[in-house]
Amino acid sequence: MSFFMLILFLLTGPAQSDNQQPLSLSVEQAVEMAYQKNYSIQVLAQEIEGLKAQTKIDSAWPDTEIGVDVAGLNFSQTNPQAEKEISFGLTQILPYPGKLKLKSRAGQTLEEEARLNLERQKILLAAEVKKVYYRCQYLNRTLNTLEKNLELLEEIQKNATARYALSTVPFTDILRVRLETARTKNDLLEARREQTSALAELNFLLGREKDAPLYLTTSLEDRTETEQLPGLAEKKKVQSPNLQIARLRQARAEIMGQIADKNRLPDFSLGLFSPSKRWGAAGFSFGLSYPLFSRKRLTGEKELAVAEKQKALIESLAAERFYESRKNQAWNEVRQAEQQVRIFEESLLTDTETEIEKALNDYRLGRLDSLGLLDLFRNASLVKLEYFRALYLYQTSLADWEKAGEDYE
Repeated sequence: MSFFMLILFLLTGPAQSDNQQPLSLSVEQAVEMAYQKNYSIQVLAQEIEGLKAQTKIDSAWPDTEIGVDVAGLNFSQTNPQAEKEISFGLTQILPYPGKLKLKSRAGQTLEEEARLNLERQKILLAAEVKKVYYRCQYLNRTLNTLEKNLELLEEIQKNATARYALSTVPFTDILRVRLETARTKNDLLEARREQTSALAELNFLLGREKDAPLYLTTSLEDRTETEQLPGLAEKKKVQSPNLQIARLRQARAEIMGQIADKNRLPDFSLGLFSPSKRWGAAGFSFGLSYPLFSRKRLTGEKELAVAEKQKALIESLAAERFYESRKNQAWNEVRQAEQQVRIFEESLLTDTETEIEKALNDYRLGRLDSLGLLDLFRNASLVKLEYFRALYLYQTSLADWEKAGEDYE
């Protein structure tokens, strides 16, 4: 039986191990992977292709008509000698010069709007992926800290138990350490639950199974200096897909007005015919279609174009105002988050680390009781966890700054 299990292990063990290998991803790689796997992005990409095809359809020449004319049919006996004539011909509708070009331009604005909407959705998706990515990293650091805290608490508990056996500390010290240990274990369980949920959310954004293992390589401490952001703000405003879409709708409304004016002008038709009795001869026809009884439709098209132009102007002003407001708000949040991180890095972390090391030495030498050590330990643990939280808030505020103004609907 043991030999059979050994063979089974040799056959299945390596494959299972390979399946459990975590995928290493930086935050940039995670964003690119989300672009490729996200269904909304794929749909928007196909929408661009569909609009390109629709532009070709709308700006194409009308169909050529092939016709047969029959004349001289004898439906009565009054003229039995009537001669029948058959003509074969082609007729082509010719839109008024400029109409098809305007329709093509209108279609191209729709294509460009779809492309910009794709870029806008990419920005929003990238921000979402980054926020979930850094949440996973924040929870990883939290778990590591809590696990180290638990090891330290177990050491304190051993020392307290030994000193209690020597009757140098009361039993209440042991109870305090046990209570802190139980609280840390509860925090550890809660952090693991949140980490599992965050990893499942990140895997969903990446198009992977929710429990697929990941190894995140971009550290929570890796950050961009905020001094660069004001210089990027103006560039991002010029490149903003949302603001470009608003301006593009104004241009399309203007084109709609030009099309409405062109529709008041006639279209033409040209025909070429060949009679059956004289194959060497040819016939020629010319006609025009004029909207003589379509004044109501033409007026409606013009009024619609004017309304769309005013609507696009209002939307453009609203989008720009929203963009400026959201960008400024996001910038203030980034600065506040960075200031909070600097407070920890410039003083709190160093002071706390020094104090906890001194307290541990004092405790080992009997110059500090377990209650005093626990108070220092709790404060040090809180400082470290709050530092990681400050880093996480900084990273999320950066992601919010990058998408600020693009979430206008």
